[in-house]
Amino acid sequence: MEWKFLMEHRFYNLTLRQQRLFQLKLVGGFLVLNIVVGLLLLLIGLPFLIIFTFALSLSVVAPFGDVPSGVKSGSLQYYSPLLIGEKIRKQCLVLHSGSLFDYYFVLNKAHSAGERKKQVFAAYVDGLLNLINQYENKQPTQISIKATSYILNPRTANKLGLSPTSPDMIQRIILYFNYLNLTCALSLLNRKLTWPNMQKTVSYEGKLDTLIDKKNDLLLMKRRFQ
Repeated sequence: MEWKFLMEHRFYNLTLRQQRLFQLKLVGGFLVLNIVVGLLLLLIGLPFLIIFTFALSLSVVAPFGDVPSGVKSGSLQYYSPLLIGEKIRKQCLVLHSGSLFDYYFVLNKAHSAGERKKQVFAAYVDGLLNLINQYENKQPTQISIKATSYILNPRTANKLGLSPTSPDMIQRIILYFNYLNLTCALSLLNRKLTWPNMQKTVSYEGKLDTLIDKKNDLLLMKRRFQ
């Protein structure tokens, strides 16, 4: 698997017209699905579930609009196709290991589940290296890092100076709201229906300066995938 291939994000290779057409089709499908489901729920006497199903389906569709919009506005930044950072606030950088939107456009449909997991981890490592390259000449940065990931295990995170922490109440509420979204993302990753175990969700915290000092460790990890 070539490293260059890992850096492709097919959505951003589309023309602006193609991007908008894809998003319009997605919104159209979302509306049709909710109208059909809403009518069925009315017919069987369960109208109170309409809002619930609307919210669930919205959590799946939302990243396909929110992520490109966030990148355009500058509130989100890609460090690799599967590692996104929020705009730094109060000296804190929040990292996300790719959304369902990114998984859909980055993962190779021909690859096995094992190859896809390697692709995600490799892109995560590459993203951290790009983050380091951006800030290593500005030390001390005084920037803290927060991240939540299904791919990065506590042992590897510890090698990078990141310590596991339990998600706070707000993070857990957001995670549970996005349960269907996470199910879709993990199912894409594993090439089969996969229900996320929310109890195994791990958040990590650390200092950017500590991560910068671990650059050689990340470079060794990167060589494994080349």
